Amino acid sequence: MLIKKTRIPVLHIVMIGFLPSFLKKFIYRIKGYKIANDVSLSLGCVVIGKDVEIGKKSSIGFFTIIRARKIKIGRFVKIGAMSAIDTESFSIDDDGRINEQVYIGGTKTPQSSLKMGKRTIIMQASYINPTMPISIGDDSGIGGHCLLFTHGSWNSILEGYPVKFAPINIGKKVWLPWRVFIMPGVSIGDGVVVGADSMINKDIPANCLVAGSPAKIIKENIPQPLAKEDKQEILNDIFKEFVQHLNHHDFVTEQKTIASGFEINIKNKNTSAVILFCETITDIVKATNINSILVLNKGEAKLTSNYTMVISLESTNRIGTSDVGEELVQFLSRYGVRFNRLD
Repeated sequence: MLIKKTRIPVLHIVMIGFLPSFLKKFIYRIKGYKIANDVSLSLGCVVIGKDVEIGKKSSIGFFTIIRARKIKIGRFVKIGAMSAIDTESFSIDDDGRINEQVYIGGTKTPQSSLKMGKRTIIMQASYINPTMPISIGDDSGIGGHCLLFTHGSWNSILEGYPVKFAPINIGKKVWLPWRVFIMPGVSIGDGVVVGADSMINKDIPANCLVAGSPAKIIKENIPQPLAKEDKQEILNDIFKEFVQHLNHHDFVTEQKTIASGFEINIKNKNTSAVILFCETITDIVKATNINSILVLNKGEAKLTSNYTMVISLESTNRIGTSDVGEELVQFLSRYGVRFNRLD
């Protein structure tokens, strides 16, 4: 073969992969990689590229291989164990996630690339084939065992068999549950929900529910806006479940009503914190704890005196951080509620 490439970079894994994280980062920085100080590189993982950038608080799991000419990993990204990423260009934006045993690779072309937006996720055991470019918009999720192929060929095109090489574009807030197959050349609009075990072989317009093999439109104009009372009832239920979640993990909680919402006091032997829920920023009450998290139903998230973290449900923005606040944000993500970082 004229162009040779090892399928598994055994020598790189042996020479660098087994080093501790701090030493691995030191060597990679000598090679010209831009890696934030608080990045975690697990045992056996390797990153191989010419232009590499890894943002703060990101982590790469046990024995994961990332190989591309250009690699850009944003802040707070998590890439799970035993995954393989092998393409010409790979980028994943802030708070993106790739779970365990995901394979991204296949036949390469100069255009081969995978671009993932903010808060995107690819779940375990999915196979992504970026022979041609694949883009996934912000807040979109690819479920487990999904298959995305940008090329389809086997029998000879000179004998009349079909061969197709074409990119895949997935919009924002798209949800592909488990075992969805996306064919080459497909574009999926924003806000689309796909039924499990579906196969998509043509473009899908925005804001609709599709299902089947091949997938067909089941419902258009989704989602429907919630009434204010219904939304508030849902929020109350979520916070009740969050309190149960904390109690289950041995936190003592006390909830009380305040003028514009409610307050949750959280304690255990190591932590003391307060979550305050207010309607707007003008309703803010003075923080009663040095570790206070403010949740606003309306308005923009802005850090105010004595609050370590502020979350806006209306704008879906957040600013600041704390352990309790991060736990709340992660809990809200169970319900599809995700937040853009302002800092």
